Amino acid sequence: MQIQKKIWQPLVRRVFGLLIGRHMPKLVVRTLGTLAYSVSGRYRRVADKNLQIAYGDSMTEAERDVLIRRVFQSFATSTAEFLEAPRWTPDQVKALAVADSYEVVDKVLARGKGMILLAAHFGNWELLARRAAVAGYSFAVIARQSEDAAFNEITDSLRANGGYTVLPRGGSPKPILSRLRANGIIAILPDQKSEDVFVPFFGKLAGTVAGPAVLALKTGAGIVPMFCPRQPDGTYKVIISPEIDTTSSGNTEADIKRIMTDATAVIEEMIRKYPDQWLWLHDRWRVPAPPEASPAEKSADAPPAAATV
Repeated sequence: MQIQKKIWQPLVRRVFGLLIGRHMPKLVVRTLGTLAYSVSGRYRRVADKNLQIAYGDSMTEAERDVLIRRVFQSFATSTAEFLEAPRWTPDQVKALAVADSYEVVDKVLARGKGMILLAAHFGNWELLARRAAVAGYSFAVIARQSEDAAFNEITDSLRANGGYTVLPRGGSPKPILSRLRANGIIAILPDQKSEDVFVPFFGKLAGTVAGPAVLALKTGAGIVPMFCPRQPDGTYKVIISPEIDTTSSGNTEADIKRIMTDATAVIEEMIRKYPDQWLWLHDRWRVPAPPEASPAEKSADAPPAAATV
């Protein structure tokens, strides 16, 4: 595995470096996504397992395969746009990612306690951040860093060009708390596996990051879900959902579970609307549910809804 990383990491860095600020034709990007689908047997299997968990018998094997191919193509499109973005003007960013209003954000910030932007590895999450920066909002994103420091320099510089900074996941909480207490914005994508708290996701318990709830309860910051799904014409729509209820009951453990249950439900609702735009390639249910969970909690609570593929 280490030998493979030593081979492909420099290659990825080289390709990224060559493509920064360059436009790639849609057909080329789509072809690259299809190629990645063809050679990535491991991630195809992970995605297929996830889709079986999420949709059960309501989605056939053929339908899952079609959807997985589209997931690879969607991810290729978002990556190509992430690399091209430095050449865009603010007006081009506004035209590509249409945002009707940031009224919800303004109302939360008006309280003076900061805001947690709740997003997901869905649609074009990097464009979501760049569009918010163009609208005048300054914020930091908590992101998992690669083991390759040189690659991190590339991605961090692309994000800095977009007007937002990166705070490494698992790092010191001080800069996060300081930013929120200064009425700033912290963006978190809590849709990947964790052992913090287990909440329903597509009817089955999934280990989920507790960070957004913990920070909200500690600082009084509001949690606002925001997404950037791709539309049929190739543009994006910025969707800002209502603020998550973070009212404290005095029972911190119960509050964290409730808040993250509500937050995860919003993410699930968005994925169900655009199933090919979420990163099903991540092993979301890899962490097993705790032994004390009931059989009903460990399995689907209700018949899974069908997806449009």
